[in-house]
Amino acid sequence: MNKQEFEKCVLDNLYIVKIIASKLYARIPSGIELEDLVHTGILGLIDAVRKYDPTKGTRFSTYASLRIKGAILDELRNLDWASRSLRRKIKEIEQAFEALEIKLDRPPKEEEVAESLGLPLSVFQKLLNESRGVGIGVFRIALEDETNISDEKMLNYYMDEDRSSPALFMEKSEMKDLIASFINELPQKEKLVLNLYHLEDLNLKEVGKIMALTESRISQIRTAAILRLRGKLADVARKNGVSTREVL
Repeated sequence: MNKQEFEKCVLDNLYIVKIIASKLYARIPSGIELEDLVHTGILGLIDAVRKYDPTKGTRFSTYASLRIKGAILDELRNLDWASRSLRRKIKEIEQAFEALEIKLDRPPKEEEVAESLGLPLSVFQKLLNESRGVGIGVFRIALEDETNISDEKMLNYYMDEDRSSPALFMEKSEMKDLIASFINELPQKEKLVLNLYHLEDLNLKEVGKIMALTESRISQIRTAAILRLRGKLADVARKNGVSTREVL
């Protein structure tokens, strides 16, 4: 490939960078610019163009999307977006969701979780906004079987981290069934947001239009759902004597 062909390949595939950077940007706290993610993604794209081997039988768009995503996620890990205090607050919210559900024998409302944490609802919802970068992690396997993701869908599909196994203490099929049951127990509004966002590939603004809610409120609902699910899985992990770091 000569220089002109190389540059054309990069330019022709910049749209992949924009798609992936935008999807990841929607999930991280404020303070990190979309432009920075795009620049990092372009470096990943350039690396993909250099290393792509068409004889391997993989479509370039699929290969490039993985290289771009990997480059951006590596950069985000280096930036360590979640401060120690924010991580602690996220953990407290997860635990509050799970403890209240056990106590009330139903999914708690946001108002109830906020009250249990001694926070005004507005402050609690602000925390949800700040926590929007929390990973969906292993819950991806219940939202869609990764083996059936198309090349095109891969470009829009968010993956928190590459993991060869969803959890060490359960088989993948068991984990998928367990998480599917967790999702079915979510409040209807949270379940709908997850379905529209992660399965239908709608962005927050589009989901907001469907549900007649603001983009910010949709982000809060999605984050609440993920934290609620993470709390449930953390409880299962503890009962099985497994560190939550292995599953979340």
